[in-house]
Amino acid sequence: MFDKWLRLPAHLYLRITALTLLTVGIALSNVLMSIGAIWIISNWLIEADFNSYWQKLKEKKTVWLVVAIYFFLAISLLWSDDVAYGFKDLRVKLPFIVIPLVLATSAPLSKKHFHFLLYVFLGIIFYTSVYNYIRYNYVLENVYDIREMSVFISHVRFAILLNFALFICVYLIYKKKFNPIIWIILFGWFLFYLYKSQIINGYILFMALSLFTVFYFIYKLRSKKLKTAITALVLLAGLSVGFFTYSTIQKLNTCKHVSFSEFDLYTVNGNPYYHDTLDTQLENGVFVWLYVSQEEMKQEWANRSEIPYDSLDNIGQPMFGTLMRFLTSKNLRKDSVGISALTDADIQSIENGQTSVQLNQGLMTRLSAFLMEYRIYSEGGDPNGHSLIQRVEHLKAAVGIIENHWFAGVGAGDVPMAFTDQYQQMNSRLSEEHQHRSHNQFLTIWVGLGIVGFVLFVLLLVWPFFELKSKDYFMIMVLLGLIISCLFQDFIETQAGVTIFGFFYSLALYRSNERELS
Repeated sequence: MFDKWLRLPAHLYLRITALTLLTVGIALSNVLMSIGAIWIISNWLIEADFNSYWQKLKEKKTVWLVVAIYFFLAISLLWSDDVAYGFKDLRVKLPFIVIPLVLATSAPLSKKHFHFLLYVFLGIIFYTSVYNYIRYNYVLENVYDIREMSVFISHVRFAILLNFALFICVYLIYKKKFNPIIWIILFGWFLFYLYKSQIINGYILFMALSLFTVFYFIYKLRSKKLKTAITALVLLAGLSVGFFTYSTIQKLNTCKHVSFSEFDLYTVNGNPYYHDTLDTQLENGVFVWLYVSQEEMKQEWANRSEIPYDSLDNIGQPMFGTLMRFLTSKNLRKDSVGISALTDADIQSIENGQTSVQLNQGLMTRLSAFLMEYRIYSEGGDPNGHSLIQRVEHLKAAVGIIENHWFAGVGAGDVPMAFTDQYQQMNSRLSEEHQHRSHNQFLTIWVGLGIVGFVLFVLLLVWPFFELKSKDYFMIMVLLGLIISCLFQDFIETQAGVTIFGFFYSLALYRSNERELS
């Protein structure tokens, strides 16, 4: 409509503007995401080239999968009790259908516009990552919850964006866009930030996409000898990484020498020590459950802190557990003398959930925490405050619901209620604030929509590999990234997640005319 009036490609400019808002919004602002989504569908409706839309729609089967999933979400409200929540869920998931529908049926983006959006994305990720890092490390004081390192969106979803940014840099180097030094510098910064972010999901995604990238470019080589040589180097590098990881785990699991026959049996105040020589829990190479006097700790802690000893710290962990681990990491005994040796800064750190004097060491810190959580889980410990154990409980709950509602699911409106009921049936020790969904989008879809919804969602992510004859690096990288991300979180259950999914899925697939074949 506007094109005829203005004799300009006005709708194209409006669509690019909407996509730019979405590109910025997915890393920075829910408001911008909403404006971008409303803008892009409004422009599509005003353009009203429905005959052209229909012709393009008939050519793209994946769009029909998107429509089918959203339609099935709406239909599932018929067997949902909480219809109000179902309508809210449909509203949140609008970008899931809006963005793919518009980009699939509109005129394809030119290479220039596609690369422009990539540059905007890299710019906004660079800005937000620098802001996050400076704020967390130099502005905030006595904050040790690594999730605070991501200000604008969930730290887990930011890790996904960070991985996409990393491999978009690789893509731009491969396509020889601008000076490669720019992309190499950005790649180095993004990799450093990812390392410091301590997000296991981010590390896993990076390793998977790195393997894909290596083998993708090996496949592109023409020389068989060179392919063989590089493949051998990659395998050698993989073995080296595996050996390093194994050595690191062994180091974290190795304790300092303990002579049980030389144990002191009493504190300086004459109270008996508790020594659990069977408990293997370690902190900084020292057994946690040696030299423990709960009575003295409780009394002395009350003199140093306003947070009760038998309550929770500021990030929801048991206060006594945080205190014991911190004392152990400093090689102090768990008694009144140990607590009196703590500085005021140490006290504040413990109150804020810091469990060790070894802080913010990237992968090492996260791996150490991961091993600690595994020990706690294997010994039947309290799952609250430990992401690994909590996720196991979330998966158990999802599987339990699916066993009873495998065919049609519980309906989109009843997903939260179903998880709440399942946790009660399991007699789960998870506190109410930690009773989340499965942290696996495939299982969450199955819970809500049953086996049909699950199959449709799987097809949505794997069908493009069979439908599209030309599969470029960007397309495969994005689809793999989305698949892996959906394995470790409920990706499309929030506005940010569903917008990221819809935006990158559409950008990867619906640009057939401008895709650079390689």
